[in-house]
Amino acid sequence: MKFSELLKNIPGVSRLISALGIDKAIFYNIISVLWSSVAGIIAIYFIVSYLTLAQQGYWYTFISLGALATFAELGFTTIITQFISHEYAHLKEENGKLTGDPTFVERAISLVRFSLKFYLVVTTAAFIFLSIVGILFLMSSTNDLYLFMAWVAYSFTGAFLLLVSLFGAVLKGFNKVDVVQKNITIAAFVSNVATWIALFAGYNIWALAVGGIVNIILSLFLFIHSFRPLWDQIFHTKIEGSYNWLKETLPLQWRYAISWGSGYFIFQFIVPVTMFYAGPDIAGKLGLSLVIARAVQNIANSWGMTKVPQFNIYVAQKKRYNLDKLLENIQKQSLLVFVAGSLVVVVILIYAFPILNWDTRILPIYEIVIILIAEGANLVVFNWAYYLRSHKKEPYVRISAVSAVLIGVGVWLGMYLTHSTLVVLSIYCIIALVMLIPAWRIFKNESKRYMDNYYNQDDELLDL
Repeated sequence: MKFSELLKNIPGVSRLISALGIDKAIFYNIISVLWSSVAGIIAIYFIVSYLTLAQQGYWYTFISLGALATFAELGFTTIITQFISHEYAHLKEENGKLTGDPTFVERAISLVRFSLKFYLVVTTAAFIFLSIVGILFLMSSTNDLYLFMAWVAYSFTGAFLLLVSLFGAVLKGFNKVDVVQKNITIAAFVSNVATWIALFAGYNIWALAVGGIVNIILSLFLFIHSFRPLWDQIFHTKIEGSYNWLKETLPLQWRYAISWGSGYFIFQFIVPVTMFYAGPDIAGKLGLSLVIARAVQNIANSWGMTKVPQFNIYVAQKKRYNLDKLLENIQKQSLLVFVAGSLVVVVILIYAFPILNWDTRILPIYEIVIILIAEGANLVVFNWAYYLRSHKKEPYVRISAVSAVLIGVGVWLGMYLTHSTLVVLSIYCIIALVMLIPAWRIFKNESKRYMDNYYNQDDELLDL
């Protein structure tokens, strides 16, 4: 009997699963995030045991700087998932291969081929970009060649993980979210273990690159092996028509580019700035605290993220009622999970961390609560964005840019003037809460406009 079936046989669990809307995709994503949380706790042991506090600061600074890969990717994987889902909405699958209208089959395959070719260029550009920017930043605090080389190695893994993410995005477009999340979890488990072994073996900062290389190799193997008939069809089908996917995706790409680029300043900029003005020790505490708080949000975000292909399919099929009902369920369920998870985390931080003497490696509890409040606000906006973006639109581009400017400037000024994490986190939280208002107005206005322009008025609720 499968593990999922065993869970359903436990009294009360089946009812809870139904109430929370947990399907295979959400289940595997929760397992992935839970493992990330457990791995994070285990990683704390290895980081505390095998890295100095200063090295911990560089560890999380590497991770935050690595997020600069966003400026090479700029939301392209999300676009690919959306466009493939819109083509897949008109197709079926038999024996692992796409079947249906030959035009839609050909369009879907040509889109995948275009994305792979495009991403080879993106990956190379990302590696060069990350290497140069990271070294220039690190030169402001150290002249250690060992750290520079470790950063270049980590940049390589960060760049080529973009290519891995594309394979996952393609498969998600074909509504294979559950298997994709399962494979991601397996790869994450193995790469985490590889990272810990590297730390134990004395590789310190280099352990990040070791884990990344293992992740790349295993993820590519799993993504290709799990869907070999589909990939064979993609690589061997002869394309008769001519499709200009760059022209079709470009109008959306520049909007996503702004949103994704803004995301770096909204979510990652705070750690490098803290490193620059307050030093590696404080940056290390902030980095670990952000990881803990965002683990809760990542679990709750499973409800919306795993339903992106379904959002896109409903739009392509013009099922407005299904779309609205899906969003309503996701908002309720994800917020319930986020609140419950936040309470559990706060209790653990208050009572368990001091016993383990880990409280010296994180920020004060009240500062972590501030982070949790901000991440709760972000979760609500994420769900609205999934809904609106499924129409091949990006109405949040302006609000993303404004948020990035406000948070970027606020964080920089706050840290420059006070060197206080409490100040910069308060600024981050206040801006996140205030931006809920324009985000809600955009959602209401745009969703009404999409209803008038996209959908049949007599659609029925199906498949929920």
